[in-house]
Amino acid sequence: MKRRSWGISRRRFLGFAGVFGLGALGGLHFCRGPDHERLVRLWRRRLELEEDSFERLRFTLSPTQLRSGKTLKLVLRDQFGDDWLFKMGDVAIDGAEAVYRIGCLFGWETPELHRITLPINDQMVFGSVQRLIPDAEDLGAHVIGPTADLRRFSDSALEYLLTAQLLWWVTANHHVHTEQFIATRKSDSIDRVHRIDNTVEWFLVGHDTLGADYVTPLLAFKKSRLKLGYNWLWRRFRESVIDLPLTKTHALACFIADLPDEVFVENFLPGIDNDFRSFPNADGPMLTRVTHKIVPEGEKELSLKRLVARKHRLPEDTERLFDEQLAVRGVERDYRDGPSPRAIGEQLCAYLETRIEELEQRSAEQPPEPSPPQKTIQAITSFAAYSVLLSAFRPGSVSHVQMQLFRATVGELESLRAATSSRHERAAVDIAIDTIRGELAAPRSPNECLSLVSRLNELFPVLPDSSR
Repeated sequence: MKRRSWGISRRRFLGFAGVFGLGALGGLHFCRGPDHERLVRLWRRRLELEEDSFERLRFTLSPTQLRSGKTLKLVLRDQFGDDWLFKMGDVAIDGAEAVYRIGCLFGWETPELHRITLPINDQMVFGSVQRLIPDAEDLGAHVIGPTADLRRFSDSALEYLLTAQLLWWVTANHHVHTEQFIATRKSDSIDRVHRIDNTVEWFLVGHDTLGADYVTPLLAFKKSRLKLGYNWLWRRFRESVIDLPLTKTHALACFIADLPDEVFVENFLPGIDNDFRSFPNADGPMLTRVTHKIVPEGEKELSLKRLVARKHRLPEDTERLFDEQLAVRGVERDYRDGPSPRAIGEQLCAYLETRIEELEQRSAEQPPEPSPPQKTIQAITSFAAYSVLLSAFRPGSVSHVQMQLFRATVGELESLRAATSSRHERAAVDIAIDTIRGELAAPRSPNECLSLVSRLNELFPVLPDSSR
């Protein structure tokens, strides 16, 4: 694992200047006030310790595996018995990392995230790993449906969700639905919430709004609007079912607005280095199929400038959102006299100091000698067959042409089956062939085909290679 350099080096400064233009740099906030200087120093120390500790971890295949999502995943277990979710490839990795780092700075925790290259099935595979939260549940069942009751949420959980919307806005982390939060319980209450699967949909910046009902068009065409964005949270607020910590959150918005711009921007520079490719988990052609109003290539130069500008005006945008929701609720509330920037900074520093102590303790528990090399992780999962199925189930009409595609797909899968000597691989491909033959016998509607894409992992359970 290669150590990554963060901060404004000469190369990163030139990249920064290339995006903003040298003339625009004079209008940005590069100095650090007393309320931010210590916080930024502790933040960098925390991230450094996390990376140092992570580099000494070694992984094996966990007996616990997940079978959902659009990318192939492995659950890995480190030598301390903790599980991590490994996602193959670089989809949304720059966006997820940017949101993780910015969240760490403002006390908004998402599960720890790292880039990594691992030997898997005798190949070096690049991807990301994110710490799994034990006993976590999808948030969806607790906020939508007959058993939903937001009154069971702790004050800290509600504060987390409201802070999530502010950071969603300043990072363009719009790919939000209820299943992208996980929750843990204490007794019968929802004690903690964590956001997962973060992205930066930079191409939506300038076409979006900080409102209760804004949702990304990339989800609006295929998921119920009841599950999207944050309107499900604000609806319960407007109905007086729950209260939200408006005063403290507004104070945090003021604190975020004054963060030095170079600290904010540095988190996006790896994605700029990758030509914005690994910020979102959707590409330009997919966006074009959903809406013709946005031309992604024309948005690159403006997106980061606009994000910095909205960070500056975050208090005003937050006030507009809060005032609108209070008016619908039919109450007046003075939420603008919250904690001072110094008080917010001290609270965030105290939180980081606690995390640093935990990391230093873990480091002391690890052996002083260098860690042994990472052993190859032997796991069977048919990536080639998965890719064939993914192509077959792309959105499209179920027509005579689609049926021809399915027949051709069976032929491809049979060729893959004949080429492998692993009985586990053959079994996985057999399941895939049976699935396609089922489609030929009873074709699905286009929407049903699209929904199947998100469940393709169910066809390829990850198994230890017992033949070795």
